Amino acid sequence: GEGGHFMKLAIPLVDLVIVCECGKCCSLIVENQNLLYQILCDLTSQLRGEEGKIILSHNNRVLQISKSLELFSQFVPFELNKKILINKVINRMQKLAMDEEHYYQTNELIILLESYLLDLSVELTGDIEFSKITWENIIKAVGIGFTENYDSLAEKILDYMELVREYDSEKMFITLNLRSYISDDEMNKFVNDVVARGYKLLMVENSEYPIIEHEKRYIIDADKCIIC
Repeated sequence: GEGGHFMKLAIPLVDLVIVCECGKCCSLIVENQNLLYQILCDLTSQLRGEEGKIILSHNNRVLQISKSLELFSQFVPFELNKKILINKVINRMQKLAMDEEHYYQTNELIILLESYLLDLSVELTGDIEFSKITWENIIKAVGIGFTENYDSLAEKILDYMELVREYDSEKMFITLNLRSYISDDEMNKFVNDVVARGYKLLMVENSEYPIIEHEKRYIIDADKCIIC
């Protein structure tokens, strides 16, 4: 069952293993600036597909960080419309358009569009044809995207995590200094939602904030000593 699922992030720089399990939201306080910088550099290079020392695993199986981890270091703006997600939405829409339920309507629309364009082209010089009038191309052309108007950053991040799970895969999400942007009260609600939905979240901060229910906290102090 769900209880057995855990992700581990091993940070050899300080000999620390962070275990993200169900029912918990992990946080890592790094008080040593240089170490925080090194950790972020390592993760970033692996996200680009390059080498690094940090190891991510799921149920003891090593995962490719570039495919299984997302790092949020920018919250203004925080973009929902990542290319990989949009492409997956387009893909699914294209499949839906051709399924049994929609096939007839799809074809009717294409015929309608084609005859409309032919009507327009009659008024132009030359024999004009439309070589790319396929349903796939129409879906690509309409500029599909997720609505970005949110009042709450926490809500937006939760929705983004849901989109990643739905359209991409299960990932570990790492936020950098998120608590600078969200009040403690809202943070409590946010962490509760994260835990309820079973997302794997590690909040990396450079200083301590009040501890939250369900938070499993790891601290690396200024002298690089680990306090769990």
